[in-house]
Amino acid sequence: MAPPSTPAFAAVRLFRQRLVATTLSWLALAAHVILISGCNYYRTKPQEVTPVSVTRLAESKLFLIHQGSKVWQLNNPQLKDEVLTGQKATLTPALATYPAPSPGGGSPRYKSKNKELALNLVHLYITDFQAGEGEQINIPLTAMNRLDVVEANTGKNILSHVLGATGIWAGIFTLIGVIALLTKSSCPFVYVHNGEQYQFVGEAYGGAIFAPSERDDYMPLPDIQVTEGQFQVKITNELRERQYTNVAELWVAHHADNVQVLLDKVGNAHTIARPQVPTNVVSMGGVNYTTQLAATDHKAFLFNEAAPGATQNSVVLSFANPTQSKTGKLVLHAQNSLWLDYLYGEFTKKFGDAYNKWALTQKDVPAKELNQWSLDQGIPLKISLKTANGWQLIDNIPTVGPLASRDLVIPFTLPEGLASQPVQVKVETGFMFWELDYAAVDFSPNQPVRLEKSPPETACDEIGRNQRQVLSKVDTDYLQQLHPGTEVTLTYRATPPAASQPAQHRTAFLHTRGYYEHIRQYEGIPNLPQLYAFRQPGRFIEFSKEKYQESQREMNLALVNP
Repeated sequence: MAPPSTPAFAAVRLFRQRLVATTLSWLALAAHVILISGCNYYRTKPQEVTPVSVTRLAESKLFLIHQGSKVWQLNNPQLKDEVLTGQKATLTPALATYPAPSPGGGSPRYKSKNKELALNLVHLYITDFQAGEGEQINIPLTAMNRLDVVEANTGKNILSHVLGATGIWAGIFTLIGVIALLTKSSCPFVYVHNGEQYQFVGEAYGGAIFAPSERDDYMPLPDIQVTEGQFQVKITNELRERQYTNVAELWVAHHADNVQVLLDKVGNAHTIARPQVPTNVVSMGGVNYTTQLAATDHKAFLFNEAAPGATQNSVVLSFANPTQSKTGKLVLHAQNSLWLDYLYGEFTKKFGDAYNKWALTQKDVPAKELNQWSLDQGIPLKISLKTANGWQLIDNIPTVGPLASRDLVIPFTLPEGLASQPVQVKVETGFMFWELDYAAVDFSPNQPVRLEKSPPETACDEIGRNQRQVLSKVDTDYLQQLHPGTEVTLTYRATPPAASQPAQHRTAFLHTRGYYEHIRQYEGIPNLPQLYAFRQPGRFIEFSKEKYQESQREMNLALVNP
């Protein structure tokens, strides 16, 4: 999704158009707009100061320490023998904007783009601490006066704010708020230096939840620029999860200036010289989307048409093949939806206080079994080719995350006799799991590409430790980012084009391999009947449709009773 670039009334007008068709298309867009640019309220909730509560919060939160009028942050907090240890550090500019709300002072506001930061804070009020080596400090449990956890304020003040701003559309934006307040279940964030500052570009090894699902990812870095002879990249943990990165290599493709280079899901390079947009695009509901998918313009197909039961949503793309080539490369510009992220959070809530025990068991489940469950639930993007014998599977594309779209390339070979005919490709997935913005096919042969693969020259984490060796190759050593607020800054040597080939262009990719685990503290007993149902193929698709219908009912009620 794109950052907002139109006035609010335009978004409302677009939503009205889609509401007539009873879809959630523009609602999803508006939800993303609010996530990026809007403001919400937060408040602090007191917690009892106990070894259990401090240990639990230290696993997943950012600690702000209040000592009298002074406020500072505590990096890498850990509780040992009723003593909280960590590194004392000056508040970053981002954290300095979120002081603790004063009693009776109302609910302060935070930018929605900073939601994960604002809602991961803990305010700990202390009387004293003991200095250790360097910046290390020790805070006894007996020196802790108060422990406050920051949470979203979803009460009447938010509703009244929305009512005052939107009038009759209060119901719509109430539902948007529900989506905006979902628990983010993502993966490592990747930033690149664009010559002026670090810029967010995407999420690494999306969907690799639990160790058996560890996988390679090849992320395009279109905005990276050389700074002082180096490429600079950051990998951060900004969510409630533990991240384990095995390798972080920079792959630089040296190629002719008149082609685009993309890496497929296994790291093979493909050149795009003459991409052809579809001559026809028709959804399973018979709606023509040819114009929408002809350009990268954020007018995405959302796979949100009504279909019975566990039926996946799909769109069929038709392409001319004037050269009668037997091979081609499908190019897609796509991303996962925030809706899928929300659904997975709702699914895991059903485990209640047994979630962590279940998560431990997943470490012993074979990767093949975990991947098969994902396929059975329609989570990947399924690509098929029309043949004389029906649809033939080309590939399944794993999730890439909901916060940034990326270019994907899927090579294919036409069966005998099909090169002389128009080519038909079907793209399908579960109900509202992906957003497809652009599609094309390139039948030109691949041109020469020289792939330069480099380990990091330097790799410095948030407290100055050298992580270069850990991230230089695939082995049993991992960069372990176990808490929100951890990051590693990587630099790579930028090799200039060869003097004999000055017209060559460079395209950069980040090759990572790893997995991650969510940190959750649910309460209540597991809902076993509902959980067992998710063993059935397609149950996650049905769950998505049920949640969508539930949201529609809530929206309608809000419109009737604003």
